[in-house]
Amino acid sequence: MRTIIYGDIHGCLEEFVQLRSKIGITIGDREISVGDILDRGPYSNEVVRYARENNIELILGNHEDKYVRYKKDNPVTFDAEKQKIFANLSAKDIEYLQNAPFFLKIDNLTILHAGITNKIDLQTASSKQLKQLIRIRHLNKEQKMLSLEQQTEIHSFWSEVYNGEQGIIVYGHEAFDDVKIDNYSFGIDTGCVYGNKLTALIIQDTAKPMQNYEIVQVNAQRKYIKNVKERNKCTITIP
Repeated sequence: MRTIIYGDIHGCLEEFVQLRSKIGITIGDREISVGDILDRGPYSNEVVRYARENNIELILGNHEDKYVRYKKDNPVTFDAEKQKIFANLSAKDIEYLQNAPFFLKIDNLTILHAGITNKIDLQTASSKQLKQLIRIRHLNKEQKMLSLEQQTEIHSFWSEVYNGEQGIIVYGHEAFDDVKIDNYSFGIDTGCVYGNKLTALIIQDTAKPMQNYEIVQVNAQRKYIKNVKERNKCTITIP
């Protein structure tokens, strides 16, 4: 059985369909998304529905989390575009987002959205620590998560200092030009929504993920968002 993990899709339905066709999905394949399947691209609702109807397991990303919190009347501010997406989510779509876990561990393979610190034990993690899994990027020397505003070149990206104790991590959240492979992790958000590529990582042996894997990619059909500044403008603000 193959374990197939998809990077951040962000509403790029056409590329997602093309990628699955290129892989050649068969009965017995286990398909998992690292999260952030909606927002920014043109087909958010369609991607959610397509993933749900094709039994693709979803890990909670920071974008899914915002919709779940909005449903619960938590303090999340949506612009008109996000409100439209929310209004067109069916009850089954909402349930699909709500049921997404913070992480999934299969043998020595761990799938989560953003990152982890060496101080987090997934089996005993607090609610606060689990919420960090959907937003971590850079860390200070004390392994404390930094906000985007706090990050500088002197701070370490989490995967470059991760010790491997929580398994081989496959994650998204941070868009790279190509798959980022470190000692104990794969970063597979390759920025399809920014006009780059959509990536799938295929793991043949979840007990030894680094030893037997395949990377399959398709090119973005166009640039949906031009740059990081435009990306940040699309971010939902949380008071």
